[in-house]
Amino acid sequence: MKLPRARWWWAALLLAALAAFIVWRVRQPGDLEQRLARYRAAGQPVTLAELDASYPAVPDAENAAPPLLEAISGWRSVTDTNLPISGLGPGYPRRGVPWPAPVLAAARAELASNAVPLAGLHAALNRPRSRYPVDLRSAANTLATHFSPVKQAARMLTLEARFAAETGDPVQATTALLASLKAARSLEAEPLLISYLVRIADNAIAVDGAEGVLSRTPLTGPQLEQLQQAFVLAESPDHFGRAFVGERCLALEHFTMPASRLLPLLAAPGGVPANASSGWQEFAQGSLLQLYIVSGIKGHDCAYYLDRMDELIETGARPRTEMLDRQERFGREVRRLQAQRSSFILRPMSRMGLPAFEMASAKELRSVTTLRCAQTAMAVERWRLAHGDALPPTLDVLVPQFLAAVPIDLMDGKPLKFRALAKGYVVYSFGEDGLDDGGLPSNERGPDPKDKNKRSNRWDYTFTVTR
Repeated sequence: MKLPRARWWWAALLLAALAAFIVWRVRQPGDLEQRLARYRAAGQPVTLAELDASYPAVPDAENAAPPLLEAISGWRSVTDTNLPISGLGPGYPRRGVPWPAPVLAAARAELASNAVPLAGLHAALNRPRSRYPVDLRSAANTLATHFSPVKQAARMLTLEARFAAETGDPVQATTALLASLKAARSLEAEPLLISYLVRIADNAIAVDGAEGVLSRTPLTGPQLEQLQQAFVLAESPDHFGRAFVGERCLALEHFTMPASRLLPLLAAPGGVPANASSGWQEFAQGSLLQLYIVSGIKGHDCAYYLDRMDELIETGARPRTEMLDRQERFGREVRRLQAQRSSFILRPMSRMGLPAFEMASAKELRSVTTLRCAQTAMAVERWRLAHGDALPPTLDVLVPQFLAAVPIDLMDGKPLKFRALAKGYVVYSFGEDGLDDGGLPSNERGPDPKDKNKRSNRWDYTFTVTR
């Protein structure tokens, strides 16, 4: 019997679809186990248990984390005044200008009322290492509670530093700034992206605090040298790659877990389906998940995701001068993924997860750049001490006595810039736009010429001293 022509067409389409599916399955990415073996051979964890083991235990007598958390838990704010902890927010006195009497009194009361927690912070941060009480063996427990206390510790120590400078105590100002940087470094062994982000935020607080301190009081040569070395250590070049090794472990936990465990996680936060009473909804979700696995889409999605994570981890291992180009390539790939309508079906987990990492390299570049501006400013201050408070004509004269070399501006691959001001100076980087705005800080930029309701996007990464 002859089949009608329409049925032949349908049969041909089904055979073509079957052939395409077979080719798709045959062209599955390399064996995941082989990939995991390569990671392990490189000394990198691949499971959450291995990730937890990679965050080394610290003897109690050496561990700064528990006493730091205990000290900051006892902090009780006694003022509603907007204290100038860092930056130049609304109501803050301008850099180099004496604090108004009410602000000075509020800061004094805040610090005096918390003298015991403050002493506890200093004692804790004199310990050499840190391991916070976080259990990385379970994905549900990785959102630890210590990030906010660590950031508060950095802020309070920076307040202490600025108050000490305001009241003419450079010794305590230096001690408090060093402790603030140690609080940030207490997170550098933690293999999580959020730990990395909190650390660089704390470093930014310390940089702002150092600007405020140097704008109000000169420090001695040894104090400046201590701070210069502390800002070098603050770069923590291994943390970026370690953070993404941790993120890769979290992703592998989801890609390799059984469908029965994965479905509740995808259904709703906390592992509870959005509508537990809907049997039809559970059936539909389960069917789609099984199709995602059986069709081979999951394997392709996982391989693509891991390739992008490998790129980020490799970026962390390469010189920071290469990071801008690598960031741009990663960003282009993520935007291409988002522009593909088929990625909703073929790479759903990659489409959901990867865009969150697009700006991580940019944050690293900003952080390292501002830390290098701070390092250079300490060298400028040391040169001033040796030359009767005169400013250096260029940064080149700081080499080799105060700097091994002028640090590289990661935004253009050339040395950092320096400009004398009417009162003081600024060490600066061009910023991400690659344009020289003369060391204009972000907080001092004016309105956008094209839209007066917006602030201009023309500004530089700076370290400014107005003394």
